[in-house]
Amino acid sequence: MPDASKYDLFIDELNALEKQVYYFIQSSGELEEANNALKEKYNKIKSENLMLTEKINELEKKLSDPLVKGVRELKDSVEAEGKEDLKNKIDELIEIIDYHLRS
Repeated sequence: MPDASKYDLFIDELNALEKQVYYFIQSSGELEEANNALKEKYNKIKSENLMLTEKINELEKKLSDPLVKGVRELKDSVEAEGKEDLKNKIDELIEIIDYHLRS
């Protein structure tokens, strides 16, 4: 009989190990699915990041364009001087041009 109890003990241990292996296989499958989903999300974000980086570079090139710089400086000067001062200067320039056209 002691052999039978040893046999039952081994069978019980094998059953417990089988349950653990089954649990680990299930967990492994779930983790693999989650890992694949994260990889897809990573690749999507990586490509979006690349696209946004390209847009930033393109905008930086546009901002470094001399014409854009000139417009930006003009806008800054307009804000600094005030609209009324600018209007007066434009009126003066129009009078000068009128004077030269009439001469």
